[in-house]
Amino acid sequence: MRPFFLHLDDALVRQPALLADGQGDGVELDGRLLGPGLRLWARDAELTTLSGLLDAGTPAGDAPLLTFYGSGDFHHVAAVLIARAAARAGEPLTVVHVDNHPDWVRFRGGMHCGSWVGRAARCPGVARVLTIGPCSSDIRQGWRKGADLAIVRSGAVELYPFGRDGAARHVAGGISRPTISALGEAAFLDLLCGRISTEAVYVTIDKDALRAEDAASNWDQGDLSLDFLGRLIGRLGEERRIVGADICGDWSPAVYGGTTATRARKRIEAWLDQPRAAPSPAALAVNEAANRMLLAAFRAAA
Repeated sequence: MRPFFLHLDDALVRQPALLADGQGDGVELDGRLLGPGLRLWARDAELTTLSGLLDAGTPAGDAPLLTFYGSGDFHHVAAVLIARAAARAGEPLTVVHVDNHPDWVRFRGGMHCGSWVGRAARCPGVARVLTIGPCSSDIRQGWRKGADLAIVRSGAVELYPFGRDGAARHVAGGISRPTISALGEAAFLDLLCGRISTEAVYVTIDKDALRAEDAASNWDQGDLSLDFLGRLIGRLGEERRIVGADICGDWSPAVYGGTTATRARKRIEAWLDQPRAAPSPAALAVNEAANRMLLAAFRAAA
């Protein structure tokens, strides 16, 4: 896969070894002027501006793209990337979504980093979204945060939690799903591949799904291991065709754009939902190591 470094914050700039890994076939695009407006949530006008930037700066050619774009505060950018990959593929694709949160809430007039799954699931060409690894209470109490449960009830989105207690979990909406910890990783990968009805697959990864020793993000960390993600990517490459992928979940200090009221709302939301302390330099170093491993895994699988 061809690496595409979309700079929306300074997270990737601080990872010189990763950028060096991309030399030769990798491409960098500086979108940091758009980053503050996109961060946490973005209105449709800001997303349209992002699409124009991507139109001008996306690498040409037939190689599938692996897009890195910094903090998980930008995960709604994935919906834009998925729509572009689906149009380029010209055939139905399945989205494999790795995350510690379901990202399924409703949000009017734009997209939130916790709302983009509904738009991706309804995108032309997307057959299904399979969400892997959530540990958060959102999967059982989605109604409290405005979850778009229609996409779950219709089967457009399926959630497979990690399940710290090892038991099956009820997804909001009354649907029970086996957890990864209950099945075991090998059996879960068999199950997952059986739920993919298309030849083409797009993979989107938020590294907040990983345990703390494998990543440090702007959100609470889950329980998946980096080794498991490597096996997941390898299995998808063996049994399907990966037509695109993206990775977020790096940490960066938050800078918000928009009006005074918008900036204040974003700060309040972050204060309520995100860890207050910045990760240590040692913790941040694991992000670059994780990104380099994932880049190598995708290159081997594609």
